[in-house]
Amino acid sequence: MQGFEKLQILKNKMLEPDLIKRRHLGCELCGHTFYGYLRQKFKGKYMMYNHFNELLYYPECNICQMGLGVAEASVAKDKYKRRLKNELLKKKRAEDKHQKFLNTPIIWSEKLTFKNRLISDERIEYLSKKPQEINKYEIMSSWFLDKVFWKIFGKGCHQLEVRDFIIKKELWDGTYLSNSGKTVMGKYTPYFIVTNKITNKKRMVGREAVDRAVDREEKFGTNRRNDPDRNWGLGRD
Repeated sequence: MQGFEKLQILKNKMLEPDLIKRRHLGCELCGHTFYGYLRQKFKGKYMMYNHFNELLYYPECNICQMGLGVAEASVAKDKYKRRLKNELLKKKRAEDKHQKFLNTPIIWSEKLTFKNRLISDERIEYLSKKPQEINKYEIMSSWFLDKVFWKIFGKGCHQLEVRDFIIKKELWDGTYLSNSGKTVMGKYTPYFIVTNKITNKKRMVGREAVDRAVDREEKFGTNRRNDPDRNWGLGRD
């Protein structure tokens, strides 16, 4: 008998007490408990080592048909309970987030407020299909009008006739190049020219947003690439 065979026989004898011992096991994935025996040979893709002997493997759960979550019954039940608790907490957080979503009003202007984002989005979707139904408060909100125009036309400047009004979307260009010249920074600010077709009177909606954007640029500037006082970012002459 070769030395390796003798060593294998010795190892088998050392493992025999653990192999013949009937154990109370459990599955942390489904919470099921059962009685079974450790295995000496690896069987299946999801077999796991036990925690006290790396040469032995847990058997498969007879419910899940996997050994991935099998451990001693007390350990498995504890992990299963913790996992259920975490799932309940996660579900509660999701419900709280949804309730907050439903109870957070969307304020477009002082006289244009919706109960929540869902109702606001439904109104925008409705007006994109039936723009003639838009009311005077919705016409006087540049940000709300911008959402409706995006839904109807997409990006860019467009014109829409609604009853006795012509609503024309314009964009104030507040973009500039980064110092490296590789990235466009800043943003476009939408505003609208609303013309009454009967009286020919015009009104600019969104002027305040444009004024704020202009004030920010004048106060904080852009960067050296766009600043003539800094030689357009080219360094000293």
